[in-house]
Order: sequence, then structure tokens, then C-alpha cells
Amino acid sequence: MILNNHHKLYLSHALTSWVDRSFEFASYLLISKIYTSSLLQSSVYGLTTTLAALVLSNQIGNWINILSRLNTYRVTLLVQKISIVVSTVLFYYLFVLNTNNNDGNVKDSSRTLHGSSNGLYAVIIVLGCTLKLSFIGNSIAIEKDWAFIISEGHLEVLLPTMRRIDLVCKTVSPIFVGFLLAAPSHLIATIVICAWTTVSAVVEYILVSQIHNDVPALHSRTPYTPPTPTTSATPTESEHQEQEEEASAPVSLREYIHHKTFLITLSVGMLYINVLSFGGTMTSYLTMIGYSNSLLGIMKAVAGIMGVAGTYAQPLLSKRIGNVRTGLWSIWQLSLTLSLVLIAIANKAHDTPTTTSVLLFGGVAASRLGLWMFDLAESLILQEYTSSSHITSITGWQYSMCNLFDLLQYVLTIVWSDPAIFVVPASISVGVVVAAAGVYTGFVWKDRGHLLHHIKLK
Repeated sequence: MILNNHHKLYLSHALTSWVDRSFEFASYLLISKIYTSSLLQSSVYGLTTTLAALVLSNQIGNWINILSRLNTYRVTLLVQKISIVVSTVLFYYLFVLNTNNNDGNVKDSSRTLHGSSNGLYAVIIVLGCTLKLSFIGNSIAIEKDWAFIISEGHLEVLLPTMRRIDLVCKTVSPIFVGFLLAAPSHLIATIVICAWTTVSAVVEYILVSQIHNDVPALHSRTPYTPPTPTTSATPTESEHQEQEEEASAPVSLREYIHHKTFLITLSVGMLYINVLSFGGTMTSYLTMIGYSNSLLGIMKAVAGIMGVAGTYAQPLLSKRIGNVRTGLWSIWQLSLTLSLVLIAIANKAHDTPTTTSVLLFGGVAASRLGLWMFDLAESLILQEYTSSSHITSITGWQYSMCNLFDLLQYVLTIVWSDPAIFVVPASISVGVVVAAAGVYTGFVWKDRGHLLHHIKLK
């Protein structure tokens, strides 16, 4: 079977997503196993990595515009895989070190062990920063630039498929990691993750190199214009020069704030102040209150299935009411379902364990439907409303916006790090998500002049 460029891109994206989602879930599980009494350590890890992304995301977007496409991919791939392999080894050593310390099986003094533990954890945090930055660079390059060129500007099929691949990896990898970490020895998990990461890096590089060789448009750094009947196939030298100058001019913060997509990206960013997902913070919280790794893996898989369903529902709904109004319906669905999760946490002491678990896991899973519908609708709107010469820079600013609000999520759980008062950051999260829905509603009103439209769903 010969793979075309779309299939090669899908396979490469699947490998990247699998490794990243597996390590993301494993890292927070390991942190919660090593530091069992507080959310502080997992919050510091998330805070620091997000801060790095906040400060440098826009620079990464601009850097992608300067470096050749293949070299951009090479650098991000290499940094990403090395960061995962080294972090996995250090996590294993840190786990062994803390286990031996707790069991009294080492001769070192407590102070020496504590210093070694903190030093290793500091290195893991630094590697987490490089991993996050390389993943951002890879995502911007592949999803916003390469995909647009490979599809010749027609992202209606390619982008939803890539979203589904990402969600399938989110769905299956936590189950795999949950059972992997349940093994008697964490050495097995370390070997498997490191080996898979290495093999994945080789296959990904081969696939993307083949795509680069097959698509001549990827060889040039000039902004890509999809071919049309009225578009010249060979731009003149002066047109090339103008395109290169336009490509090298990044979008300033002032221009970004006044861009017509600003309110959309603001609403997306606000969704990141949300501890009520199966991200690192809530995974640590649920582990601390007694849920098993395997159960969390399964529940995260259910939530992922709902997200996959969202990627199928979004195109169907968009055909009826358009991307803008699809985004409106989906973000309000997200707000309502997260309210159920808040109710479960607030009434945990009074409701039965079954009622709490149904509301908690059911609410989070249902919210993934709205979240991924909104995410896909927003991506298509951003691509539609932004010129190809500005898309990577605008996306860089959006990543910075998202990381700013993601940073505040970790601030919440640093200030309220006791799992017993998790209801406080949970309440703030729901309030901000509702506010994000209000911001997006404002964009719809400004863009369309109305909120509801008389179109019957058939």
C-alpha cells in the first residue's frame, strides 16, 4: 500500500500525539505518586512549563516564519523526543529515590536525599519547558502551515481528521499508561516509553521528509496562495519579493489586539483557566482522593470518545448553521456541563459516592463534546479570517494568550493546594468558562449583527 501525503501527515501526527499525550498523562501520575499530600508540586510543574510557553510562544511563531520548514521540523522533533526520554529516566530515578527514602533503605542523610530529589525535580521541570515549547513549535508548523499547503487551502477534511487523531490518542494512551504504571516495576514503563519515543522519532522524520520532498511549495518560505483559475502559477520576481517581505513582518501585539479574531482567541484562552478536565491538576486531585490509575485512564478515554464525537458533530452542524454559530452553541454547552462537575465536587461530602462519580465523570466527559466542537470551529474561523502570511504569527499570539490563562489555572491550585478545598479553584474555573462564553457571544454579535438565525435543522 502506497501512502499519499495526507496519509503520511496523519500517521506522523498520530505518532507525535501518542507520545506527547502518553507522557503528559504519565508525568502527572508520577508526580502525584512521588508527592502524595499536596497539589503544590504538580502545580509548580504546570505553572513553570506554561510560563515558558507564555513568554516564548509568539517568538516561536515568528521563528517559524524565518527558518526553513524542514529545519523547523527537525529542531522541534529532536528537542521534543530528547526531552521526553531524559525526563522519563529522571522520573524513574526520582521515584526510586523517594521510595527508598520512605522505606529507610538508604544510608544517605535525609537532607542529602531531599536535596537530590529537589535537584532532579528542577531538571525535570526545565525539560518540561523545552518539551512544551518544542510541541508548540511543531503544532504551529504542521497544523497551521504544512497542512494548509498540503491541502491546497482546503482544510475542511484534513484539519478535522487531525483533530480526531489527536483525540483518539488522548482516548487510548491514558488507558495504556494507566495499566503500564500499574505494573510491579516502574522500570518497565520507563523502558517502554523511552523505546517507543525513539522509534517514533525515526518514523516521524522519514514520513515528514518524504512529504517535504513531494510538495515543492514547502521548499519556499513565501506565503502560500492556493491555486485558483485566476491565479498565476508562476509569480513574478517582484511578487516573490513582496511576499517574502510580508512573510518576514510579524504581527505586533497592538495589531493582534485590533485583529478581528482577537475576541475569538480571547475566549479560547479563557477556557484554559479550567481545572475541571482530565489534565494534570485534576488527575493529581482525583488520585489523591482515592481513584485508581486504571479507572482514571478509562474515564479519560470516555471523555476522549466524546471529544472524537465532537469532531464529527461539528462539521455536520456547521453545514446547517455555519462555523460561527456552531462555536456559539458548543461553548455554552461546555459551560453547562462543567456546572454539573462543580455541583459534584461541592456536594461530595453529602452525596453518595455513586452520585458524585456519575456527575463528576459524566460532566467532564460531556463537556469534551462542546470543547472540541468549539476548538475545531475556532480553528476554521481563524484560518478563514486570517491571511496566510499572518497565520503563524497570529497563532503564536494565541498560544501566548492560552498559556497566560493556563498559567492562572496553576496559580489557583498553588494558592489552594489542599485537595480538601479543591472546590474553590473549581468554582473560579466554571465562572471564567461562563465569562469566555460571554466574550465569544460578543464576537458573534459584532460579526453577525444577531445571535439567533431562523434556520431549521433538518
